[in-house]
Amino acid sequence: MTLISRTATVNTRGAPPLDFVLLLLCFLLSGVAALVYQTAWMREFGLLFGTSELAVATVLAAYMGGLALGARLIEPLLPRIRRCIRTYALLEIGIAASAILLVPALLATSGWLLVQWFGNQPQPPSSEQLQLSVYYLAAAFIALLVPTTLMGATLPVLARHAVLTEAQIGSRIGLLYAVNTAGAVLGALLAAYFLLPELGLEHTTWAAAAVNALVFLLAASLVQRQSESQPVADDAAQQGPPLLNTWTLASANWILPLMLLSGAVSFFYEVLWTRLLSHLIGGSIHAFAVMVASFLAGIALGGGLGAWLARSRGSAVIAFIAAQVAIALTAAAAYGALLNLAPYTGGLTNNSWTGFLLLLPMTLAIG
Repeated sequence: MTLISRTATVNTRGAPPLDFVLLLLCFLLSGVAALVYQTAWMREFGLLFGTSELAVATVLAAYMGGLALGARLIEPLLPRIRRCIRTYALLEIGIAASAILLVPALLATSGWLLVQWFGNQPQPPSSEQLQLSVYYLAAAFIALLVPTTLMGATLPVLARHAVLTEAQIGSRIGLLYAVNTAGAVLGALLAAYFLLPELGLEHTTWAAAAVNALVFLLAASLVQRQSESQPVADDAAQQGPPLLNTWTLASANWILPLMLLSGAVSFFYEVLWTRLLSHLIGGSIHAFAVMVASFLAGIALGGGLGAWLARSRGSAVIAFIAAQVAIALTAAAAYGALLNLAPYTGGLTNNSWTGFLLLLPMTLAIG
């Protein structure tokens, strides 16, 4: 909320409805491309590392690290950005360029260094070796650093553009996040069940880059529409006062370590359930897609439910405690149900839907 409070404007001039719809379409497609990349890169790292579980862990860690870094780096620059949509368009084309030019080159370099440093051994190197695990993690972070950092900067930039009044903070940021999450769910399933089987790894990455290029063109057209209809957006001098000046960080410090632990456990579940679902669905790439789609859908729906429940600080604390208990209970129930479903042979589509619904209660609680 600190980021939003520092960047929300008090300008009462709103964008035309068509412009905001076009903006939502851009962020929907951006979410599609992001999860197509993530699914394809998970597969590429699986081929490089030799184990799908290690690939899932490293790609998720690198992905989330890059998103957090991008949001943090763009935050102090937001007051100086006067044309947010133009900046957003440049971020999207930067994602595409780095995904098709930089990431493959860094992956190839990582593979070459892997052979140079860990080759010529009497036995194949094991992923249990500390040095190799550190190398895999560092390789993933370096290879994915640029595109994921650019991805992480997109939501703050769009929030600065879309939020014009204090009353719009919750609704517009929530809508942007929901639309982007819906696109991400679609992208994960599209990559695993259509793009990768039909196009292969390289062309799947190119397809995602094409979606980013389309978003760039749509955003550029939006810039042109706005330049013809209104002057440059308000500058930093017109920023409104902080929205949370009665809420100090010190009063909420106790929740931060708990959120840290909760987030760590959530991603532990993501890696674990990718492995477990492979026994039901039969392929790591499909298991990963179903896991990601279920987590994203559940987090989006659960976040909406949490917003309704957390109408005061007291109710928010109670809801947080109840959610943590619900996560534990639904995770245990899902695992117990999986033991009975593992021999089930209902085909890839039926098993995928079964896996999705199996995780949904847990991911709702996480959201």
